[in-house]
Order: sequence, then C-alpha cells, then structure tokens
Amino acid sequence: MKRLIKVTIHDFSKIEQHLNDAKEIELYHSANGKLYEAVIEHDDYAVIDLNDEEYIELAPNEYELMIPEWKVVGKQGDMIIETMSDPADDRALLYRGIDGVGNVVAEPQSINKQLIMQLYKGWFAKEKAKVE
Repeated sequence: MKRLIKVTIHDFSKIEQHLNDAKEIELYHSANGKLYEAVIEHDDYAVIDLNDEEYIELAPNEYELMIPEWKVVGKQGDMIIETMSDPADDRALLYRGIDGVGNVVAEPQSINKQLIMQLYKGWFAKEKAKVE
C-alpha cells in the first residue's frame, strides 16, 4: 500500500557513504523536501519509484508520513476529532474538533508526532508479565 510521504533528509553523509555513484546521490538531493507516494516496507523503510528505471530507498528518519487533508480520527462526546499534517512543521500534526455539520468547535492545535507516539505507547502499552 502506498502512503504519502515528504522526504526530510537532514544528513546526507550516510547516503554518500553507501553510494558511490554521483547520479544516485543526486536523486536523493533532488527528492529532498518533496512529497511522493511511497511503499512503506515491513522494516519502515520507504521506497519511492521516481520513474520506470530509478528509485530511492529512505530510512525511517529520512521521511515523514503526511496527511494532506483533514481526516476523522475519533469522537469525544458530540465533537468529531480530525487531524492532518501541520503545514508549518513536518514533524507535527494538527488536531481540531468539529460538530456534526462541520463547524469548527475546537481550534486546530499542533502536536509533535513523537509526543503523540509516546502517549499512545503509554496509554496502550501491554504490561509485561512479572517474573518471580
């Protein structure tokens, strides 16, 4: 399944160490900062087909998953909670609340994706069995 991602490579040194072809390295440089449809592999690496002959593979810290439009993620009472990627910060998501007809009742707030993941893991973590 393809997902929308934004290439966010901050350090090209690892890529340049593993590739010794200037043309391949340039593919990574030219893709940086752009949005692409990518296949996310089981190991969280993203593969982007640039054309029929060229592709790039990105480590999990070299891209951000993007949600381009408001998406319903839940409900709290009568309020519907929606999220989308924060256009001002690739590493954050916007959350807002709307009523049943689409009026905004809770203004959008930007929350860091890492914080969301930490809260998720804390709230839904399975307790480890105690070893005696």
